[in-house]
Order: sequence, then structure tokens, then C-alpha cells
Amino acid sequence: MPKTIEFEKIEQTEEFQHLKRRKYRFIFTIPVIFLLYYLTFPILSAYAKPLMSSIVFGNITFGYLFGISYYLVIWTLAFVYVFKAKQYDREVENIIAKYGPKEKEKGA
Repeated sequence: MPKTIEFEKIEQTEEFQHLKRRKYRFIFTIPVIFLLYYLTFPILSAYAKPLMSSIVFGNITFGYLFGISYYLVIWTLAFVYVFKAKQYDREVENIIAKYGPKEKEKGA
């Protein structure tokens, strides 16, 4: 007879609750960071024109570099998210292995 995993019991464990809190905190933080960074460009464009139009080198302005930096920030956030998601998946597997059904030893 196949063993079933009692997810209700696993969900009540302190380890799972701690993991869930950390995951929700992370899932909330990443979009907030992105949104703050994303909204900074139009705010600076409207209220800090001297900064945005300042030449960094050659004909390249700070505003241009800031706009290009969106790609770097998005890719970084994506990589961080994927890394953390894999980490959370491994932790869930460990919790399920710890609190899930145990195989009986042969001869028992």
C-alpha cells in the first residue's frame, strides 16, 4: 500500500512555518526592490534633470546609464529569485523527507 504524506502535520511543524515566513518575506521584497528601482527613473527624470543630463563620459549621460542599468538589475533579481527558489525547494524536500512517511525495515 503506498504511503501518503500528511501535509497537514508537516505544515504545523516549526521548520515549515519558519521556511514559509522566510519565503513570503523574500517574495514580498523582490517586487518592492524592483518597483522602487523602476519608479526612480521617471522621478529622477522629472525632478532631477541636472543629474540625469550630467555627462559621465564622452556623450553618455547619467540618465542613459541609469536606463541601461535596468537590464542589469532585472537579470540580477531574476538570478537571485531562481537561486532562492531552488534553495526553498531543497528545504521543502528535506522537511518532507524528515516528517514524511518512513519506509519500514525489511522483516519488521
